[in-house]
Amino acid sequence: MIAMKQEKYEEIIIDWGDLSELKDDTVLESQNVLYQIYGNSHIYGLNTLLYIGKTDQKAKSRITQHIKGVFGYCHDLKFSVGTLSHTKLEVPESILIANHKPCFNKEYIHKLDPDAMKHKIIIINNGNHLMLKNSCTNFWWVDGKEKVCKP
Repeated sequence: MIAMKQEKYEEIIIDWGDLSELKDDTVLESQNVLYQIYGNSHIYGLNTLLYIGKTDQKAKSRITQHIKGVFGYCHDLKFSVGTLSHTKLEVPESILIANHKPCFNKEYIHKLDPDAMKHKIIIINNGNHLMLKNSCTNFWWVDGKEKVCKP
C-alpha cells in the first residue's frame, strides 16, 4: 500500500445570487461582496463573463462606477453578487480572476494577490455561479510553484 500525502486547503465558500439587472436594488444593496458582470462581447459572444470584482461599498455603487466607464459601451449587462465570510476580498477575487480570466479584468490575470499565495486555498462556488467553475484553487501559484508561462 502506498501512503499518499494529504494536502490541506483553506476553503472559501462563496454563495452567488441570481443574475440581475442594475435596477434590481435589493440584490445590489449588499456590501463587502464579490460580483460578476456579464454582457455581450463582440469577441467572446453573448451573455459572457466580462469582469469579476470586489467592493466594500454597496455593490450597486461600484457597478454604477463601472457603467460610467468602459462598461457603458457594453450591451445587455447583468450582475451577480457573491457573499462570503472571508475578510480579505482580494484573496478570493484574485483566485477567481486568475482561473477564469474575464476579458475586462487586467489585474490578477497571471499573478495572485500576495496573501493568496501564502498557503493552499480552494474556492467553492455555491448557488447560481453561472460561468464560474464549481471550484477552483490557487495551487499553481503557491510555494514558488508558479507555472504560468512567461515571455
